[in-house]
Amino acid sequence: MNRKTILSATSVVVIGLLLSYCTKSENAEVKNEETAGSKNQAEVSAAFGLVGFATQGGGTTGGQGGATVTATTYAQLKSYLESSTTYIVRVSSTIYNGTKGGSINVNSNKTLLGVGSSAFLNGIGLNISSKSNIIIQNVKITMTGITDRTDPAVYDPDGDEGRPQIIVNGGDCIGIQGSSSRVWIDHCELYNENPNTQTNQDLYDGLIDIKHTSQYITLSWNYFHDNHKTHLIGSSDTDNFDRKVTFHHNWYRNIKSRLPLNRFGNAHVYNNYYNVIGSSGIDSRMGACVKIENNVFETVKSPIIASGTTLGKYQVSGNSYSGITGTAAPTSSTCSFTPPYSYSMDATSSVKTEVTTKAGIGKI
Repeated sequence: MNRKTILSATSVVVIGLLLSYCTKSENAEVKNEETAGSKNQAEVSAAFGLVGFATQGGGTTGGQGGATVTATTYAQLKSYLESSTTYIVRVSSTIYNGTKGGSINVNSNKTLLGVGSSAFLNGIGLNISSKSNIIIQNVKITMTGITDRTDPAVYDPDGDEGRPQIIVNGGDCIGIQGSSSRVWIDHCELYNENPNTQTNQDLYDGLIDIKHTSQYITLSWNYFHDNHKTHLIGSSDTDNFDRKVTFHHNWYRNIKSRLPLNRFGNAHVYNNYYNVIGSSGIDSRMGACVKIENNVFETVKSPIIASGTTLGKYQVSGNSYSGITGTAAPTSSTCSFTPPYSYSMDATSSVKTEVTTKAGIGKI
């Protein structure tokens, strides 16, 4: 089967999976997508289907089997996502909660699904704390809509290290913590401000941070850009757990570091495109083993490093590098692990085109 056939088939599969439980009141377009999606999620093996560690531990189906609802306000979105009821929550517009922003504690068995290319959470962060079976797909998120600088519950002028910080949702667009598991974040766009002009590295925190005993997580086909920090996996050198995270087909642009910064556990990083990264790219620490395959690094100061009080490790193959001005890319591996799931990789030569044309919102 050629590449175009695989992409076409799997695109239909994932749309059918996420929308197959829509009610009869949905419009004709949604009904057509439901009819087209006839395969079971377990049969999806490439491209836009669920791949990676989120397939483990029982798999990730989100709100499948629950009612489909639509949120048009912050209050509605918060109510649906924090409910103990299984839901597929659709968003097709901008949701804003004013200059103080907002934080939503996403409960288990939820799908947050953007419709088209208009789902936008402006100043609203998502917190997943000791919850499981969650899908976030086709949604744009930024914390830049939080502009209040007087409320101490919103903004700390001193921060942890003397630098001002947004403290709503811990400053993260998405935070995953506690014992959370089986989380799939796919085809989203997350960003804040250009780090070359907004030079306070702590004003915002990560785009997606993962800590504590969270595991079985996949981040796929996302567009991450314009921020100082991206992914902190493990909050400190004492946050010791065998976390398991897959990063594939993500586009990283104009970011300073943490792509990811990974402490302990195993991470699988393949078919991602890194462009204009001002400091370190993948940073393996505290004995973590990061499997790094068929990625493209362009204008990345230090693409792959091992650092920390105990060095991390990496398994490298098939990567492409250009424009390195810092630490040279490693030419040999220091660890090895075999992912417990099936996956197919694009050739390194096609990664840039595939990712830049198909990652982000409005592509499914």
